[in-house]
Amino acid sequence: MEEVSPSKSQAQPHPTMAFLNVARTYVPNTKVECHYTLPPSMKPSARDWIGIFKVEASSVRDYYTFVWSVVPDGGAEGAPVHSSVQFHASYLPKPGAQQYQFRYVDRRGEVRGQSSPFQFSEPRPMDELVTLEEDDEGNMDMLLVVPKATLLQNQLEESQQEHSRLLREKLRLEEEVKELQARIEQLEEALGTMRDEHTKLAEQYKDLSSSHAAVMEERDALSRQQAGQLARIQELEEDVQALSEKVLQKEVELDRMKDTVKSLVREQEQIHHQLKEENAEKEHYQVKLQASEQESRTLACDLLLAKTRHSEKVSQALVLQEDISKLQQKLAAAQQRTAQLEALCEQLRSTQDLLAASQQKVVLLGEELASASSIRDRTISDLHKSRLESAETNIKLADMTLKWKEGKGQWWKEKSNLLQSIEAEKDKILKLSAEVLKLEKNLQEERAQKQALKSELSHERDSSLVQLSESKRELKELRAALKVVEKEKEQLQEEKQELLEYARKLEERLEKVADEKWSEVTAAEEEEAAATALSSLDSPLSDSEDESPEDMRIHTQLSPYSLCDNRAGTKTPPCLREPMHKVVISQPAPITSQIKQPTEDNSSDSEAEDEKAVLMAAVRSGGEEASLLLPELGSVFYEMASGITGRQPSDPGPCGMGASPLDLPASPGLWKECPICKERFPLECDKEALEEHVDSHFFFSAHDPFAFE
Repeated sequence: MEEVSPSKSQAQPHPTMAFLNVARTYVPNTKVECHYTLPPSMKPSARDWIGIFKVEASSVRDYYTFVWSVVPDGGAEGAPVHSSVQFHASYLPKPGAQQYQFRYVDRRGEVRGQSSPFQFSEPRPMDELVTLEEDDEGNMDMLLVVPKATLLQNQLEESQQEHSRLLREKLRLEEEVKELQARIEQLEEALGTMRDEHTKLAEQYKDLSSSHAAVMEERDALSRQQAGQLARIQELEEDVQALSEKVLQKEVELDRMKDTVKSLVREQEQIHHQLKEENAEKEHYQVKLQASEQESRTLACDLLLAKTRHSEKVSQALVLQEDISKLQQKLAAAQQRTAQLEALCEQLRSTQDLLAASQQKVVLLGEELASASSIRDRTISDLHKSRLESAETNIKLADMTLKWKEGKGQWWKEKSNLLQSIEAEKDKILKLSAEVLKLEKNLQEERAQKQALKSELSHERDSSLVQLSESKRELKELRAALKVVEKEKEQLQEEKQELLEYARKLEERLEKVADEKWSEVTAAEEEEAAATALSSLDSPLSDSEDESPEDMRIHTQLSPYSLCDNRAGTKTPPCLREPMHKVVISQPAPITSQIKQPTEDNSSDSEAEDEKAVLMAAVRSGGEEASLLLPELGSVFYEMASGITGRQPSDPGPCGMGASPLDLPASPGLWKECPICKERFPLECDKEALEEHVDSHFFFSAHDPFAFE
């Protein structure tokens, strides 16, 4: 062991222990018991020891005697530990004035605590006697002088008896505490199961609320999509309305134009072709319809999945109903226990009846005693016997009354315990029934909410499907209309290109004819100048000789124009000074301008007007240019007219004439001609009749110009 001074041991920051009930003096030759308390942070060891030291001892080696400390068994964690050791009488110091103290030394040799100082001294004679005052039955005060050892022994025995009684009470209380803890654990388990069920129901409610929120979000998304589609449909309707207004304006312009027969006939043919394309598109849309039907089948599959989810929810509801049935079974078991308690009450009533019968017997015995007292004069022996019997009966009665009182007290205790248990069971039953009712109510509310959500979801889904189908149908119609308009636009653009190409070719031909005519005119003037010069020198020729070279020259000049009709060779070419018939060439306005932007309309109209101006200038200029172009222009107008009436060039026209008007010789002074069919009218014909005839060649319609049957 190491030598450690008390000052150093006290200076260390170790937790110290405390000694309890240390006396100032101890009697030698008797064992000394030392009680001490260890702090919670100090761990006791079997190598720790407690020694008796002199007060002035400075080292742990200067002990007088020591004993090993006792390691306590068990004990609560975090609580101080109480223990005690005994020093044998033979190892104690001798009596004297020397001061001693207890010191607790741990296994490392450190002093962890020390007691107050004490002495060992012999007891004085007067110290061993104790005076006691006791009250006698005669209320006489008595002074008893007894040895102190006997008094202390009696007090020790009483304290030991009290200690044993307290230990028994402690054990009983510990058993009750264990029973209560077991009961609390059972109740906590039941509460845990109820909480689990409550959490399950709460989770189901959260799932239902989340599904309801998802349905609401889906409905909002569908409503937003529907609003967007409605806005898009409204925009398309406005566009269609604007297009229809433009079409009406163009229709008014087309009504004013009387030279669009050929374009309209071509347009009708294109529309027939477009009808074929629309039939093809119709077949394509039928394929799309089949795809939409497949999509509806997928939606039906989704509906079946929703139904399966509904069946799962129904199975969960059945599980909850099974839980409710289990709780009802528990309630029935509790009711059976109450029935058993009622049976015990019946047994108690039977015991009370037995007690009443015993009391009646006591009454009968009293009556017998009264009869015995009435006949006591007869015999003394009978009286003595009756007294003995009465004494015995009194003893029995006292015993029976005592037993009855004890039984009654026990019965009251059992009754109170049973009533308390019955009340507790009733409270539990009421709580369980309230929870069952609450669960049933929650289940019914959840079912109602579920049904409402399902009905609302189905209604919203049906309405959304109907709206979606309507919007799809309207979108299909609008797309079809837009495709029709686009195709018409393309066709009209192609027509415009063809007309522009045709006008360009006509312009080139007019330029060629003008150049050739100019060269011929200059050559003719030179020949005339030479002829006049020769005529001045030579004799004048005859008329036939004078005309024949000119006719021959003209024939030779007309021969290279292969672009004209063959029948033009049989005609008599008009003279240069002869006034020509006015030929009106009207260029139809391009219908594609109905769909294009305003800048394109202005450009196309200006181009068409320029082309018309070129053609009209070429026709009005007269001369051989017009005579050469009239057969070709006449054939164009004739083709336009024949495309409407469906007749061939050899068929009689609407004017009643078999040949084309261009085949007849021109006689402007005797006839009025139709600028389209070249039908001739007398000069005295009314102007209004001629205008009606011209108007009959044009096609008028109050319907949409793009909707031909």
